[in-house]
Amino acid sequence: MAVCAGNGEEHCCWLAGVQCPFLEEYSVPGRRWVCGLLRELGSWSAVHADPRYVEAVQPFWDSRPDLGPGCGDWPLPGMTCATCGVSGDG
Repeated sequence: MAVCAGNGEEHCCWLAGVQCPFLEEYSVPGRRWVCGLLRELGSWSAVHADPRYVEAVQPFWDSRPDLGPGCGDWPLPGMTCATCGVSGDG
C-alpha cells in the first residue's frame, strides 16, 4: 500500500465528522499531518492496542467495517483517499 505524505492542505482523519483527537499538525519534520499515537508508539499494532485508541477511535471503525478494521489499514484495496489520492491498491 502507498503511504500518504501527510502534507496536503487537508487531512482525512475524520471520525463521523469529528477530527480525530490524536491528529497532530507539524509535530514531525517533513509532515504536516501525523497521528500522535503513531508518533508516540511507533507502530500501528501498538496504536491499535493502546487503550486511548480503543476507547476514542476504534468504535468508529467498528461502526464502519466497510472502510476497514482501523487506522493504518485504510484505504483498503479498491479504495482511494479523496484527500491525498493514496490508493489501497498500492
